[in-house]
Amino acid sequence: MQNQGKHSRPNQPGFGQQPGQSRAGAPRPQQNQPYGQPHQQRPHQPQQPTQQFGQQPYGGNFGAPQGGYSNAYGNRDYNFQPLPPSNHNHDGMIRVKKKRKKKRTGLIVAIVVIVCLIVGVGGYGAALALSAKDMKAQASGILSTVNEVQTAITGQDFAGAAQSATKLQASAKTLDEALSSPLWNVAGVIPVIGEDVKSAQTIADVLTDASDNAIVPLTQSLVQTPPSECIGQDGSLNIAAISTLLGSIQSCAPTMQRCADELNALPSMHIEQLEKMLNPAKDKLANINSTFQQANTFAPIIGALLGADGNRTYLLAAQNSAEIRASGGFPGSMGTLSIDNGQIELGDFTKVYDMMVEDTPAQCNITDEENTLFYPWYTQYSWDNGFNPDYPRVASIWATAYQEKSGQAVDGVISITPTMVQDLLAATGESFTLSDGTYIDGANATEVLQHDLYWKYLSSGANMADGNDIVDALFSEAAGYAFDAALDNMNATSLMKLVNVMMGGLDDRRVMIWLANPTEQQNIEDMGYSGSMTAATQKQPTLGVFINYWLGSKLGWWLGMDTQVSGPVAGSDGSRTYHVTTTLTNFLTEQEALAGGDYIMSEDSNRGNMNPFLYFYAPVGGSISDVVASNGATLGKATYQGIDVTYTCDVDGGMVAKPNNPLPVGTTATFTYTVTLPADVQGDLQLVTTPTLTKYHES
Repeated sequence: MQNQGKHSRPNQPGFGQQPGQSRAGAPRPQQNQPYGQPHQQRPHQPQQPTQQFGQQPYGGNFGAPQGGYSNAYGNRDYNFQPLPPSNHNHDGMIRVKKKRKKKRTGLIVAIVVIVCLIVGVGGYGAALALSAKDMKAQASGILSTVNEVQTAITGQDFAGAAQSATKLQASAKTLDEALSSPLWNVAGVIPVIGEDVKSAQTIADVLTDASDNAIVPLTQSLVQTPPSECIGQDGSLNIAAISTLLGSIQSCAPTMQRCADELNALPSMHIEQLEKMLNPAKDKLANINSTFQQANTFAPIIGALLGADGNRTYLLAAQNSAEIRASGGFPGSMGTLSIDNGQIELGDFTKVYDMMVEDTPAQCNITDEENTLFYPWYTQYSWDNGFNPDYPRVASIWATAYQEKSGQAVDGVISITPTMVQDLLAATGESFTLSDGTYIDGANATEVLQHDLYWKYLSSGANMADGNDIVDALFSEAAGYAFDAALDNMNATSLMKLVNVMMGGLDDRRVMIWLANPTEQQNIEDMGYSGSMTAATQKQPTLGVFINYWLGSKLGWWLGMDTQVSGPVAGSDGSRTYHVTTTLTNFLTEQEALAGGDYIMSEDSNRGNMNPFLYFYAPVGGSISDVVASNGATLGKATYQGIDVTYTCDVDGGMVAKPNNPLPVGTTATFTYTVTLPADVQGDLQLVTTPTLTKYHES
């Protein structure tokens, strides 16, 4: 802060500036001589007699700075008038008195300077503290406003969302301006704290950018084209309106990605309170950006997917997690979904045996790699190709097998697991009663479809063949009801709920999409929704852990699988290693094993004792090593499309491949191993796994 009063010292050092140094950093020239005169040394004077008590000093120029034109601080003072020259010669007494005066003056100056520094620093610190308190309140208000925007959009109050977005814009600008003030700019050069201040300034800039160029424009678009216009009176989809909304998101997506990248580049903060205050803003923007980028990827193909260019037909495969397979489960029921210019028609679900030819079509060309990992006994049957976790490969085989059976080509295959039925019913609030009187809703669907119906019709003493046909029919019936509940009488509210449910399933392989058109399929892979291990690891290094149960049974209900990944350990060569533990659990009890029928527990002599195939897919370019199995499982090594795979391999050598991976009733088995990423592989390690029913079994 500059003092502009009559005692101002325009050439005094600034804050953090060394004495004798100009603000530009160059050394200040000697200023205690008049302009144009060279600096002169005082000539040597002989020592004078000491002044006697009572003797007056011998006149002279007492108190005048030597050389003139300078002030007591050693700086040139243009208002300073030197005293006129004295007619007396200087003597020693005068010099002695001058020395005492200078010493006392220097002490006074030092004290004044120290006091000023104390007062100045204290005042600055108080001002900074008050400003920081105000910043915290503003940041809290901004987060609250972001929540208001999200809540309004969810409640379809788009005018309210636009108002909140404008409020957010103003608040972000105020915060940005406050953090750009001289007070905070000075704080930005303080060691340690300064780095945190600069991060806070970056976050404020990002909030302003995001509100100005993304959030406000999007909410204005929602006011002009609300989602209600995306649904016609007859329940059909308005492709033009959908494309308009997605186009708005497309135009805003680059801004959101830029903002997210800037936030991700920020270092961790040193001040815990600042970290707690600003991290929620980073998380909020990251979540918003994720939604923007997902919609941005869908936008170019949404019209074609919804039949804008002609009728589209998709095969729907309900993969049964109770009959667990690496791709999700045995595709016990299948149906079709047709869309023509937004008009949706759902075909009947029926047993897989009526939807596909039994043998894998020859044109699918099963590879040696696939036969090594999944064995010819399984790859020979079209529906058993789900042993392969690479969903695009599996879906293309199913599409070909369906075409051979029906004579109709499909434009894609959409996979769902039974847990999605429960999620759809929970989102829509719908429920239904199956033809046998079984009630299903959004709270019990998974347990009913994956356990109760099997126990009712396939437990010990039941007619197994008839019971299996009944359960398959009921499963198909339930899948049809669930999709009817989601698609019938669709409106803007139910559409948004359906989208949210499907997006949740796409995140964890409970929903996967394969499209026959290569360009459209690439878009799906770019979003990470294809279920392709190869495609997934091209974006980020990904560890895949997948499981197959080879015996005909419904033991997937009792099979638990959990994988824990440690933080990375850096190597001297730039590589990173992760220590991983995968735990398999057989939740079955001895009583259940005895009470369950062969269709549930399998016809194997060791009822309920599991022996699954387990696969560890290394990230592209990475490797898996040091695998130790607590149950003595036999392990093999192979590759799949250039990916290193470790798996529990066949030890029987017979026609039906069987692993050595014992998991008896009520036991666990652990596999510990190391995943290594070389220096040239960038990004944090991700994990994908076969979805299991553990959380539903334990609830």
